[in-house]
Amino acid sequence: MAKGQSAKADATPAKVGPVKYLGQVRQEARKVVWPAWNEVWKTTILVMLMVVIMGLFFFVVDWALVNIVRLVLGIGGA
Repeated sequence: MAKGQSAKADATPAKVGPVKYLGQVRQEARKVVWPAWNEVWKTTILVMLMVVIMGLFFFVVDWALVNIVRLVLGIGGA
């Protein structure tokens, strides 16, 4: 390595023009394997189920923390 050059300069890829860049993007896009509809439906249902489960979990945790804080601080009645 010559004097004044850093290791970072060696690791930087060469700049590519817009036409070559778009060609590379198209080439990479051709490699994409799209999932089958069966897999899409299964994962969608799984995601929705997890959203409901996590929503219920955070609802219960929030409700418990609110009641604990009210109890400790003596706010809200009794």
